This record gives sequence, C-alpha cells and structure tokens, in this order.
Amino acid sequence: MKVFILIGTLFFSCWAANAQSIMRMEDKTFNWGAKVGLNASFPVINSLSINDVETENVHIEYKIGYSAAFFCRINIERFFLQPSFGWHRAEGDVRFSLPATMSGNNNYLPDATTTVSDDRLRMRTNSLEMPIMVGYNWVKKGPYGLSFMVGPKLKYNYKTAYTYESATMHIDYENDNSPFGINISAGIGVSIGRLFFDFVYEFGLNESETDFKEIMNLSESETHYDIRVNKRTNVMSMSLGFLF
Repeated sequence: MKVFILIGTLFFSCWAANAQSIMRMEDKTFNWGAKVGLNASFPVINSLSINDVETENVHIEYKIGYSAAFFCRINIERFFLQPSFGWHRAEGDVRFSLPATMSGNNNYLPDATTTVSDDRLRMRTNSLEMPIMVGYNWVKKGPYGLSFMVGPKLKYNYKTAYTYESATMHIDYENDNSPFGINISAGIGVSIGRLFFDFVYEFGLNESETDFKEIMNLSESETHYDIRVNKRTNVMSMSLGFLF
C-alpha cells in the first residue's frame, strides 16, 4: 500500500505541471527530484548456520521490494553529481536443508538422523540509504537523454526481521547486529524531459556476519535455535522519477 501512495503522489506532482513544462528540460546548475521504485534482492549467502550447524542446498528466492528517495543533482556540462536520501524495503526467502547426521550434538533438531528439507528463512529488511552517484549524460539532445552513473552507497538497516519456518517450527528473530553496510552502485538512466527511468545494480563491498536474537518460538521444543548468516548485498532495482 505504501508504494502505491508514493507512486500516486509522484504522478500527481507530474500531472499538476502542464505537459509542455514536463517535456521541456532546462539546463540548470542545480536540480532536485524524487523517485519511487521496485527492487529484487538476491543476497550472496556465503554461509548459513543454525546452532553452529552449516546448512546445505541453499537457494535464494527473491520477492519484490519497494523504495523511495529524494535527491539533488549538480550539473557540470555533461557530468552530474547526485547525492540522495532514500527508504528501501527488501524481502526474500532462503530455502535450505539441514544435514542428516550430526556428531556430538542432537539438540539442534527434534530428530537429528533425518534430513529436513525445504526449511525456509524469511528475510525482511527496512533500510535508510545515502547513495552518491557520479553520472555522465551520453545522450543529451532535446527532451531525450541517456546517462550512466556509478557511486558508493551507505546503508543502515533500522528494522530487520528473520523468520525460520519448517514443518514443526516457526521462530521469529530480531536485532541485526551488523546494521551498517557500504555498497557500490552502477546504473543507467533514460529521460524524456523531466521524467526519467533508472535501472540500478548494487553489490555489497563489505561482507556482514550477522547473529540474530530469538524472540518467539512456537514449536513444542524448548531448544533455542541460534542463526548466523554471512552474506553480501546483491540488489537490482528500477525506479520512475521526476526532476524539478
């Protein structure tokens, strides 16, 4: 619902301006704008363990997330510098199986002699982001433009929720102990007048090793299930925006 409100607000702003003004792009030293978009997160999972037991057959299933941002743009001939501040929500599932045998520890599963397949770890993250993009307008003729951009992105996960689900368990986790990240972003932008469409890919420069605190255990077992995830950010996003 939030993303539809953001999209509606953006398009209302565009509609409020007349069509001729939207198509006319003036050369300015300074612009500001807003954009909303969708994203798909494919985190690179280097390791996933439960109670210090390494999982097997790890498979990522992405879900559609949302984003919104405000930015300013400093234009220097065909180049531009674009710092921005935005909100980002990412979702996804990690499916995996646990080993059929364990040596010296039979408490991590109710039955440690049987492979548990199709277990799932649901990931939901809300973040605040500050990318600084350096761009080049390869095409800048009339109302049409084509640009390339690259730059670093600082990220803060202010709300993280993981849920471990299996046939017998449903456990919720919170408190990401590695909320900060540094990513590198690169993208391409197509513009028609003041309207633009961006496609951006970003990858995590830092590898985060995260432990989560169990907050709810709806299984019958009293055993605690500690989760540790070693991962990197890996996201593709597309957004629609308006330049004022």
